[in-house]
Amino acid sequence: MQARYILAALAIAFLIAAALRWARNTPRRTDPATRTWLLIALIFTAVAAWLQWHTS
Repeated sequence: MQARYILAALAIAFLIAAALRWARNTPRRTDPATRTWLLIALIFTAVAAWLQWHTS
C-alpha cells in the first residue's frame, strides 16, 4: 500500500477523532485537544495531497 493512501486514511481518522472530541464537549466549544486533532489532520491531509500531486 502506498504512503499517500495511508496518510489520507490517517487524516480521516484524525478528523473523526476531532469530531468525536468536539461532540463530547457539552457547550460545543473547541478545546486545545480538539484543535490539536484538527492540526494533525490538516498536516496529514497536506502531506497526502502533496504526495498525490507530486508522484502522479
